[in-house]
Amino acid sequence: MVKIAITCGWRSVKEQFYILILLFIYRLFWGYFLYRFVRSAVVPVLLRYPDADAGGSMLGRLLYYIEGQHALSADPDVRRWLLLLLILSLLRLLVSPFIRAGLLHELHQERKGERGLFFFPGMKRYGLPVFVFSLAEWLLAALPLYWLLPGMYSRLLSGILDTRLLLNLVPYLLAWLLYLYAIRLILLYLQFSYTGGTGLFTALPALLRVLPKAVAVSFVLGTGSFLMLLFSAICGLFFPGLPALVLRQLSPLPTTLFKMWGIASQYHLWRSKTFP
Repeated sequence: MVKIAITCGWRSVKEQFYILILLFIYRLFWGYFLYRFVRSAVVPVLLRYPDADAGGSMLGRLLYYIEGQHALSADPDVRRWLLLLLILSLLRLLVSPFIRAGLLHELHQERKGERGLFFFPGMKRYGLPVFVFSLAEWLLAALPLYWLLPGMYSRLLSGILDTRLLLNLVPYLLAWLLYLYAIRLILLYLQFSYTGGTGLFTALPALLRVLPKAVAVSFVLGTGSFLMLLFSAICGLFFPGLPALVLRQLSPLPTTLFKMWGIASQYHLWRSKTFP
């Protein structure tokens, strides 16, 4: 069943190849902005970090963090860059549910045997309902941070003076990421059912029947996406210059491909239990 779902998901991605190109261009522009932000705002700050080999001490690092905290509240350039980053990040969060709505509508139309460009009509028809699902996801994702952040914050402050202490944050992050994966998977199946017109109450029974297979699909395609990112990073390390630049510009393509592939494969698992 896992192999069948992944194969059917790949066929759906090929049917919706134009969406892949649109999302690639969208992520390309976003990556360009992040590059400009890192080059103009982050790199100059990192260059001022005290070098341990050049006599940098614990006191120097502490002064560096104090200076950075002061810049966040007093330097207008830093605040302007952070405000711009916040606005564009919020804009991307607002756009993402509408993109998913268009993709889900395409999948439903494919199931019905229809052919055509249903992405933008799907954004218009289901954009707001999917946005409500996304709001629920963001709220549920942030809920555990109320209990996790106090312990993480104290360990983060300790890690300023001794970076090895940052390893104590790993269990907190792993627990939160596992919880986040479960929330996203549940809400994704709820969105399948809502946009498919089968009712929200059919989503959880369908997910429970395919849960091991759904986790396996996520693992397989997630591993594939990670390997592609690792390959891009290794090539950039050993082949700097123009090859690294080209690979960096193309890197959103495989990650977008695997993300679409994952949603389409999960859709076919849901479909196998909803429309047998």
